Amino acid sequence: MDDAIDSMRLRANSLNFKLVAHLPLSQELAAMEVESGRIEIFQFCDARIANEMLQFNPDFAAYLPCRIALIEDTDGKAWLVTLDLGKIIPGANLPPELMEKAELVRDNIESIMTAGANGDL
Repeated sequence: MDDAIDSMRLRANSLNFKLVAHLPLSQELAAMEVESGRIEIFQFCDARIANEMLQFNPDFAAYLPCRIALIEDTDGKAWLVTLDLGKIIPGANLPPELMEKAELVRDNIESIMTAGANGDL
């Protein structure tokens, strides 16, 4: 799981996506004496694209920044989970230039997750 995290961070950096937040939720749960597998939430953003989306429609703030969760299941297997932007983008009624940027964000998030899943250090 550590390799997956390192790989996601490296890929995000190469795509000019900034890791803007990291929540080690399982550590918070442990502090409250709640047992869980490993749960970490990573939030990535391209600030320029985010700003353009918000200028177009402030409702896009609900989707910012893009989140990828690393979740360890009860069998010890790691999962990477995110919102399927491919289902959100078509209904957003974006002008062509923003549609292209939204698709870039979708592709970059998928690339970051793929790097994590493959351990592409």
